[in-house]
Amino acid sequence: VGMLQHPNIMPIYDAGDEDGSYYVVTEHIQGARTLAAYCRPDNLLRVDDVIEIIYKCAKARHYAHGRGVIHRDIKPSNIMLTIDNDVRIIDFGIANVNDSDVSRIEGIAGSPSYMSPEQVQSEELTPRSDLYSLGAVMYELLTGRRSFRADNLSKFLHQIVYATPTPIHTFRDDLPDELEQVVMRTLQKDPAKRMATGNVMAAELTSVYKDLRQKYDSLDNQEHFDLLRTLTFFHEFSHAEIWEVLRASDWHEYKDGEDIVREGEVDDRFYIVVAGAVKVTANGNDLGRMSNGDCFGETSYVRGAKRQASIKADGQVTILRVSSTLMEQVSSACQLRFNKVFLRSLI
Repeated sequence: VGMLQHPNIMPIYDAGDEDGSYYVVTEHIQGARTLAAYCRPDNLLRVDDVIEIIYKCAKARHYAHGRGVIHRDIKPSNIMLTIDNDVRIIDFGIANVNDSDVSRIEGIAGSPSYMSPEQVQSEELTPRSDLYSLGAVMYELLTGRRSFRADNLSKFLHQIVYATPTPIHTFRDDLPDELEQVVMRTLQKDPAKRMATGNVMAAELTSVYKDLRQKYDSLDNQEHFDLLRTLTFFHEFSHAEIWEVLRASDWHEYKDGEDIVREGEVDDRFYIVVAGAVKVTANGNDLGRMSNGDCFGETSYVRGAKRQASIKADGQVTILRVSSTLMEQVSSACQLRFNKVFLRSLI
């Protein structure tokens, strides 16, 4: 595995044992997190970002497969996202290497939620098994749900071998059909019906990505950008930084009297009032109002902190909800700018 030299595979520099303890020396990646952080329905990545990540993983798997290495444990916690939004596949601890008796593990090895049917049945594995696992990861990144769920391992493994995952459009109606087709093809029970190689999977994702980018660059997003540019909050931001914040956010409309933030709740999002006004209350007392360009959500700076006030829509209001988790993935310049402006407003 140490011979694999690919920008999206965590490099292994050395391995050995010291007084009976085995060790592996790998690259250190400052500030990276695994994709497990983005597998919750309330903290999903943008669809085009998911496609880009899986594209890089597919290319990396094609490279490794061409050198006889099957990972066998592709899952969200084994794919790292660096602070500059690049990808590293990690943990080749149970990888299968051609012509190497040492790497062979008898029986089931891997994480059941992402195992291919042939892996569950302890059959001989091909590179298409890794592509199945990659499809299961993509399914979860798009829906916030695993492709199969059961209350015991026996039922779970039976589902992997015989059941069909719930169609993605059941959970989300905003995804292109072509993308769902790519994911469901990787999850075919018969390996022969999946993509032949990681390069084929990457090519299909490229086609979907191009169509999706045109959609995201449509008039609606341009209108959102133009509106943000007029707010005092964004006056110091460059155009590129505003687009970065948009990519880490969602646009939400609230009706009069609707709760935006509830006192006592834990929430890791920042909020910016785009249009309209909101009321702020605590312990049943009115504290004031906020309007266009004002921001709230300061407890996002403290992990696990509870909201100290409730905020409701005062009439129709439009809010930009910024994920603190996704903001950690934007450029350092954008993060510094956002923190500077937000903290100044807070003070």
